[in-house]
Amino acid sequence: MADNLDPQGTEDNLDQTTTTADNTGTTTPPDPVAAAPADTFSWKAKIGEDLSKAPTMQKFADTPEGLADVAKSYVNLQKLMGHEKVPLPKGPEDVDGRAAFNKAIGVPTTPEMYNLPDANAPKEMGAEAFDKAGFQQVIHKHGLTPEQANGLWKDYTEMSGNTFQNSMKTFSDQMDQNVNALRKEWGDAYPANVELGDMVINKFAEDDKMADYLTATLSKDPAGMKFLAKIGTQFAENKVGDFQYKRFAMTPEEAKNEVSRIKSDPAHPYSSEKATEDDHNSAVDHVNRLIAISMGKQI
Repeated sequence: MADNLDPQGTEDNLDQTTTTADNTGTTTPPDPVAAAPADTFSWKAKIGEDLSKAPTMQKFADTPEGLADVAKSYVNLQKLMGHEKVPLPKGPEDVDGRAAFNKAIGVPTTPEMYNLPDANAPKEMGAEAFDKAGFQQVIHKHGLTPEQANGLWKDYTEMSGNTFQNSMKTFSDQMDQNVNALRKEWGDAYPANVELGDMVINKFAEDDKMADYLTATLSKDPAGMKFLAKIGTQFAENKVGDFQYKRFAMTPEEAKNEVSRIKSDPAHPYSSEKATEDDHNSAVDHVNRLIAISMGKQI
């Protein structure tokens, strides 16, 4: 049978069953892994066409990372479903819905239950600088939670305190500039002129509050301090009497006081028996005019 073999066919068969030899003459067997085509990852192909083409699934990529995102989304959904469901109010008129929603998120039932801390404000602002009770009324009206209320109260008081301190610093800096300018202009007379200005304010201010206001207002500008010092100088030199002004108008209170003074003065022509008829009549007309003014009538 060996005589029937085709030499050429034998060589062809050997070519198909042998491997290629390298330069050293060693043959390397074929790598079955490298020869096989790579598998393509697709989790959507395994869940069916209906699910894979659902609009929700289009948010997730057909990759290992996309599959991880699907799992994460499912876990978060399970957590959400475990919470209590509270419907949102239908609108401003939905009083019951708003009340239920506020209760669910922790809004106190009364303003006092916020129990806000006292304001941490600068001492110069005074204890009445912040109306905590009024603030609690406002935040309760708008349905703030205790956490939101405390945060807003803290920011509000701090902001107001900082604004006050900045204003005080600005005023102080302005006063320093005024003092330096007047010291340069007045020289050694500066303390005496300031004392004269203070004397004027203390003499004519009704109370300490007015005195503080006048001091703060007129001291903002060197012209104000000069004005006070000039008036004080007139008093110190007894020159106030040189300033004469005849008043033709009175306030109702002043007219009332003048009527009382005239009627209580037995020597006045209004009451004196020694007064002439003309003087008495003039006095009566004058008193009647004062009475009309005291009653708010314009004469």
